[in-house]
Amino acid sequence: MTTLIVFDIDGTLLRSVAPHQSAFGAALRDFGLTDVDSAWGGYTHHTDSWIFREVFRRNTGRLPGEAERERFAGLLHEHFLAAVADGGVEEIPGAAAFLRALEADDAYAVAFATGGLREVTAAKLAPLGGGSAGPVSTASEHTFREHLVREAVHRAAERAGGGFERVVCVGDGPWDVRAAVATGAEFIGIGPDTTPFGDWFPRTHLFGSFDEVDPAADFTLVPPAGRVAAEPDADKEFTARPAPCPCWD
Repeated sequence: MTTLIVFDIDGTLLRSVAPHQSAFGAALRDFGLTDVDSAWGGYTHHTDSWIFREVFRRNTGRLPGEAERERFAGLLHEHFLAAVADGGVEEIPGAAAFLRALEADDAYAVAFATGGLREVTAAKLAPLGGGSAGPVSTASEHTFREHLVREAVHRAAERAGGGFERVVCVGDGPWDVRAAVATGAEFIGIGPDTTPFGDWFPRTHLFGSFDEVDPAADFTLVPPAGRVAAEPDADKEFTARPAPCPCWD
């Protein structure tokens, strides 16, 4: 195995952004947290764990404890299942077939790195094979996007018994680009246009369907200076699980 492909999930493999955001807001309300900035992309780190912690702090003046984090994760899971109970979640065209092809090819390994919490992530991945293709790194383990990617790479290398010649991240948002640049990974963008990634983003790296993606192609990113800022709190170095990571401090 020489290439590891690390997938985001919401908006990348599944059209699950809208039901996830709806469920997230409902879970906050159930928790009694009413002072909420719902511009989710404006938070310092775009993960469920970080956003919940900041909303909780704004409303209570303190950080949530483990029991409160677990309760919120359960509420989010329940509301997400209710939101998709009738129609399920539509996959991005070609996503499931692309995952199956990678899993069958010894030249590739797969991992997942998502800003969603573990319980809701398991529900999303179930129709795609439950994440059986590779390890799953979630916001239940780390609060920073960059750390989620590093965790996924670390766990995939452990599973493979060694490192990889290439790492390619796949995502649909600017936070995914930032994590790819920070970790030195190549990057495939998923979406209808380059707007979320910036006008510098190469259209050769953008796809609306996985049917069009050749994983052997070169997806190296060379953003102009200053166009992709380092992740905030970059001084907090990544620590792999099961040790507690400084991103929780």
